Formats: sequence, structure tokens, C-alpha cells
Amino acid sequence: YKTDTVNNNETIALLDQYNVNIAISINCRNIIKKRVIDYFDGLIFNLHDSYLPNERGGALNTWRILNGISEVGNTIHYLEEGIDTGAIVSQIKTAITKKNPETIDYLMAEKDNCEKILLNFLSAIRSKNVVAVKQDNDRSYYYPRLYTEINGIINWEWDVDSIEKFVRAFSTPYPGAYTYFRDKKIHILKCRVDTENDNAFHPFANGKIVTILDNGDVRIVAGCKSLIIEKITVNGESVSPNSVLSIKYSLYSPVDELIHAKNYIPTTLSMNKTEKKYNE
Repeated sequence: YKTDTVNNNETIALLDQYNVNIAISINCRNIIKKRVIDYFDGLIFNLHDSYLPNERGGALNTWRILNGISEVGNTIHYLEEGIDTGAIVSQIKTAITKKNPETIDYLMAEKDNCEKILLNFLSAIRSKNVVAVKQDNDRSYYYPRLYTEINGIINWEWDVDSIEKFVRAFSTPYPGAYTYFRDKKIHILKCRVDTENDNAFHPFANGKIVTILDNGDVRIVAGCKSLIIEKITVNGESVSPNSVLSIKYSLYSPVDELIHAKNYIPTTLSMNKTEKKYNE
């Protein structure tokens, strides 16, 4: 059954109809309200994509790449009115060994974690051997959800390694970090730090396109160093960087959009609309 929100009369009626007495929330975008929590008389759980109490919230694989975290944790905990605050029932953690991992690498590790932790949890439920440990709130960190088309704008004043991480963090399966070229919005899905060129540039050159490489990639100045752009999209279509970008011009990100990106927190409604758009 599909519904825009679980917090309505339809959901309660459906639960009554099928005599449901236990629930597991998996990637639910709604904040599940007290009425639904109380319905299960405490037997409602959440499968969260982190090793709680660290990394409460959402967009966690993007935040992991940004923060240089090379592991994936998953937790099953009692669901309560706070965000990811309930007592912990089961946890699992996996290291990411790939150099410069992308979001898809974290997602695949999560998939394996979730299969294992759910099997362990169901076994504990059947044997009535569920043991819970209260979370240490003072050790917690909360990260908000992100919307690539607003939060994913590149600041060319960052250092080159931070820019490379940012591009990876918003890459596949997301639309890609974005910027502008001659008033045209472009998304960058793949780039690399130019390790063969240790030239240093003045900050005035940040964003400047300085080389069109023979293979179609483009070298630009980023964070006063060199960055190679390997894959971009324009209007949702994948194109070779050299077919759009040209030397002497610059990539740029408007200051007002950079400020907005820092403060914007997407709503559940906007996330659902975005998901629908990309699934059509």
C-alpha cells in the first residue's frame, strides 16, 4: 500500500484491518507521529543508515564523503518521537576500502548491512530476546537531508580536495553537483585532482577553464590548484565536457545561491516530488 503520509486515518484503518502489531520503518521520509507510535504499544522500530548515536538525520552517504568517513554503519532502534533517538537494539558496521569512494559504494555496503541486521533482528524477535541500550545523546551528531538541485552548488573558493569530495558526494545516483557556464547550469558527475600538475594559481583564477585535453576532459582552476572535469550533464543529458566548456571562460556559482544552499533544508514534500520526477 502506498500513501503520502503514514500519519493519517487511512493508515490506522489499514493496520486495524490486518491486525498489525509490530512495525519496522525503513527509509520513511515522514516523521512518524505519536498517534502511530502509540498504536504499536512500543513495538515499532526504525532501521537507520548509521551507527547511532552518530549520524542522526539524513543524506548520510553524502555527508560521509564530505567528512571523509570511510565506513558504513546501520542500526535498528526503538522508534520514538525524537529523530533517531530511541534505544538501540542491533548494530553493524562495515569499512569502505575503495580509494575515493562514491555514494553508490556506500549504498552497496548498506545493502549488505541491512540484510544481515534485519535477519538478526527478526531472529531476536522470534526468540523474544530483544535487548535495548539507551543512546548517549551527548555523543550524537545530526545531519539534515540535502536536495542536490539547491544544496549541491560548488564553491570554487574551496580547496581542490574539498571540491573533488563535493562532486563525488552528489554524484550517481544523484544528479551531480552543479555550477554555471555562461548562464547555463551544468552538473559535474566526475572529476579528479590534477596530480600531474602542481602549479599554484591566484584565487582570481578559480573556476577558469585553462585546458581542453585531447581526450575531451577539461582542466580548470579550483581552489588555486588544477582539477580535471571528466563527466558532466546538461539538461539531464550526459555530454563530453569539451562539447560545452571552452577556454578563457570560467565556471561560476552565484553568491546568493551559495548562501541559500548553506541554509536550505528540503521538506518531505519536495523530496517526494523530486523522486517522482526522476522515476518518470
